[in-house]
Amino acid sequence: MGKPGLIRARVVGIVAAVALATLSAACGDLASEQPAGGSADESAARPADSELSEVGAQTTDGGSGNIQALPSVTDRKIVRTATVVLSVEDVGGAVQLVENIALAAGGYVSGSNVFVDQSQDQQGSGDVRSPKRTQTATMTIRVPADAYGSVMNQLRGIAKEVVSERSEAQEVTEEYTDLQARLRNLQATEQRYLELQAKAETIPDILTVQDRLSLVRGEIEQVQGRINVLNDLTDLATIMVQLKPPALVVEEEDKGWAANAWETSWEGSKAAAVVLGTVAIGGAVLMAWLVPLAAVGFIGWRLFGRRLWRWAERSITSSVGETGK
Repeated sequence: MGKPGLIRARVVGIVAAVALATLSAACGDLASEQPAGGSADESAARPADSELSEVGAQTTDGGSGNIQALPSVTDRKIVRTATVVLSVEDVGGAVQLVENIALAAGGYVSGSNVFVDQSQDQQGSGDVRSPKRTQTATMTIRVPADAYGSVMNQLRGIAKEVVSERSEAQEVTEEYTDLQARLRNLQATEQRYLELQAKAETIPDILTVQDRLSLVRGEIEQVQGRINVLNDLTDLATIMVQLKPPALVVEEEDKGWAANAWETSWEGSKAAAVVLGTVAIGGAVLMAWLVPLAAVGFIGWRLFGRRLWRWAERSITSSVGETGK
């Protein structure tokens, strides 16, 4: 190829490269000028009178609808409660032991009641012995959830016998997660209302924003209160402990043949008295019916008895006369 042809090929290549670069730059400018969310009219700010309804809708819908990550196993919220009935030799000493166990685990005693029952121990013949005292106690302790198993084992250890035991575990993880999400949404709504309150200029707008702000703050307090209750219930387990002395077994004494005969006769006499009383009551009820009937019969005889007797005599006399003829 000659020198003019080579020069012409180079010029064509340079022109093509410049055209390609220009085209690429134009496409890039066009893409950068187009908004990602639509046209400029669509991205314009909403009217000020619709901001309140928008904030209220976000509060009602529960926020932007982002899916919350599920809590891990260590973040699960579980409410643990237990009731245990223990038979102990010394109720007063056991009360102190239960309190010491709760304090050593980092908990406390939330309630304690000690009852003393005095009863008379009587012998069969009426000989009254000295008063007998029976002491029982009921305690409610709160201990950290991670020490729940250890505390239950220690409570079993102070008992002569575990009469009964009941444990319950209620998981509130889902409720706790929902409450936290709702709290965040309410706090975001509160912030929006505060911004609108700063922009409000007319008295009706200010009053409207303040009214809705008060409602949101009331909901925030309710949700936060429930969260605090769940935190307390899940951080500390509740154990109710009932303490009572062992059941006493009373051995029956051999009273002898005379005492047994006396008791048998006494029981027989009570049975006979019941029979006689039943007969007497039955007779009284029967008499209550017979007396009015007898009175009616007597009055009827006084009024009509003589007439009936005379009529009967005349009837008999006339019948005899006719027979004689």
